[in-house]
Amino acid sequence: MKLDHYTTQFLTGHGDFRTKLYGFKLVPDPICECDRKPETVNHVLRFCPRTKSARIRLKRALSDEGVSWPPADGAFLKNKATYEALARFAREALTNRTDR
Repeated sequence: MKLDHYTTQFLTGHGDFRTKLYGFKLVPDPICECDRKPETVNHVLRFCPRTKSARIRLKRALSDEGVSWPPADGAFLKNKATYEALARFAREALTNRTDR
């Protein structure tokens, strides 16, 4: 399993999320463009409507591996398939943005 820039952001919570950027005074507020909630890893992973289709694919991949939703801590590191599912979600979620 190869660690990449996008997956690292989701695993650590540090990266291109408005709550983090706001903490460094790089954006005017921490609110997600989707529905006026703070843009955190949890929001993007579980609730953001902008990542809905990617989340559906992620949930299906996790289910195939016996991982329930929402995933428990460490679930993405359970095996190669769960890690790769997160990696695909992370890349899609962080690159398919219209607000950046």
